[in-house]
Amino acid sequence: MVEEAESSVGMASSQRLTTGAPRGPWFSHARTIAAVASAGAAVVSLVSALYTYGVIGRADAHQTIGNIGAAWVGVRPAADTAFSVGDTLHLAATITDRSGSVLVGAHPIWTTDDPRVATVLGDGSVVTRGQGSTTIDVIVGGLVARARIVVAQRVAAVSVEASALDSSVTVAEDGRIALNIVARDARGYTIAGVIPRWHIDDSTVATVDTSGLLVGRSAGRSIVTAAGGAIAGRAAVTVVATPAALTAVSGTSQRALAGRPLAQAVVVRVTSRHGRPIENQLVRFAPAGGQGTASPDTSRTDADGRARTTWTLGNLPGRQLLLASVDHLDTAVRVAAEADPAARNTRVAALATGLAAEAGTALGDSVGVRVTDSTGRALSGVPVAWTALEGSVRPLDARTDSLGQAHVRWTLGDAPGTQRLRVQVGEAESADPVAPITLTATARAGKPAAIAILAGDDQSGVVGKTLAKSISVRVVDAHGNQVRGVQVVLSPSGGTVPDTALGTDSLGVARTRWTMGRTAGRLTLAVHVDGVTRLIAVHAHATPAAPANLAFDDAQTAHSARGVRRLVALVTDAYGNPVSGVPVRFATQSGSVSPSRAVTDANGRVALAWTVGSRTGELTVSGIANGRDVKGTYTARVASIHAAPHTRR
Repeated sequence: MVEEAESSVGMASSQRLTTGAPRGPWFSHARTIAAVASAGAAVVSLVSALYTYGVIGRADAHQTIGNIGAAWVGVRPAADTAFSVGDTLHLAATITDRSGSVLVGAHPIWTTDDPRVATVLGDGSVVTRGQGSTTIDVIVGGLVARARIVVAQRVAAVSVEASALDSSVTVAEDGRIALNIVARDARGYTIAGVIPRWHIDDSTVATVDTSGLLVGRSAGRSIVTAAGGAIAGRAAVTVVATPAALTAVSGTSQRALAGRPLAQAVVVRVTSRHGRPIENQLVRFAPAGGQGTASPDTSRTDADGRARTTWTLGNLPGRQLLLASVDHLDTAVRVAAEADPAARNTRVAALATGLAAEAGTALGDSVGVRVTDSTGRALSGVPVAWTALEGSVRPLDARTDSLGQAHVRWTLGDAPGTQRLRVQVGEAESADPVAPITLTATARAGKPAAIAILAGDDQSGVVGKTLAKSISVRVVDAHGNQVRGVQVVLSPSGGTVPDTALGTDSLGVARTRWTMGRTAGRLTLAVHVDGVTRLIAVHAHATPAAPANLAFDDAQTAHSARGVRRLVALVTDAYGNPVSGVPVRFATQSGSVSPSRAVTDANGRVALAWTVGSRTGELTVSGIANGRDVKGTYTARVASIHAAPHTRR
């Protein structure tokens, strides 16, 4: 079995040497040598070396071969501490036999529990590798002695570094950067786990928190300090004003002929997050798509943060862009300019001809123009302005497309006929303007929407006669335009028209004559057109003709004791229509008639009273209407004055 040393290896070693062998001069020398070795003054065990070469000790001790006869092993120092990684500590092993004599030629084995903390060489030299503690074992046969080694790094130097391990600390305004403290021991090895105390001299330039996060405030310089214990490290901090904004301040929205330089220089300005101008910042200018050139293409900002260049437009007309960029900004400033087409190298043609549609409606999408150069190459991106001289226009394309075409939605005006649309390609006020072209379209009247009476309404006419004025109606569309070639259907409530189906002329008008019927009264002539839901009617009043008949009616005659007979005289025209307002004179051979003169009422009637008188036989009452043209008589046979007469007309 292995005989291990006691918990204090050094003490155990001392006890063995005291009880196991007589004291002598060599022992004193050996103990002195061992004490020196424990202080790290020797690289190998001096005691073992002296015994090996016979400098000290008795002669019989030299007779031991290898580890045979080893009875005790000790190691000094039993505990030691290193304060830097890479330090070398020296351990010495003492091996004796049972008599306490130091063995010569023994070969101890050195081991370590944790090689990450320290490694041990065959001569007992311990080289530290990392912070912590480990146990070093020295083994001779079955004997073991142990020493405790502690590596406790002490901070000998501190340095401050940025997160990217850059010794210079530079941060932008309002920028953030994490600072690291690097603590090292006396041999330059880093020490982990050191928590520093942070401080910055000028907090108006930058601030630093307890975690080492550095925040730039304003452009300038300061010193940041990180203290690890009594040792402090410092670093210079530079806060730079980095570009936060790039804006175009002049030279925008210019125009010139394609291929010509712009009149004004393009000027951009670089500012920081706080709006301060940044001087000596490199600005790059590059025309988008390789259109044109910028001279110079790079320029440094002046004290006001401004950089400028002269931009010569590319040869193709249309909208062109100049890009200005600066480091530290992801986006570029876009400056736009218009390259006007030159008339001598521009051709404009209509996409379609023979345009036509109903008035007030929109034409199709084929309305537009195509713009090319003199070689027939399509010119894209060229602005096109549209002006409707009649109607209204809504551009579908403000610029020509990749085919050089631009389209428009043209809504024709309400009036039929030829309508015009003016097209201007490019700027009319340019140095070499392109002449405008005019597109034409024919506006047709729309579908019938209404009927209007032009003439002949509310006439009066004698029955059987044609009205004095002809009847005229006009058919119009929803915009009031005259619609030609439309069939108009007539339906009279009385009388006749030459044709009940008429066609409108070029002015949208249909005309006819209306002959009154035989019955007097109010008549209507209905007018109908397909597609028009609202019907209209022409009115007329048929008046009776001239008086032609005079008749007496005694159906309601009332007799009185005195022989008075009641009669009604009726005046009619040739068609039997009562005629009003006709003067009538009455006369009788016997008796009297009252009234003897009268005018027919609205129903062509006159009521009269006939006093028969004393005569008997056939008696008559006569009437004359309208002068002497119309006459009528009433005859009654009277037997006696009291007898009922037998009448005869």
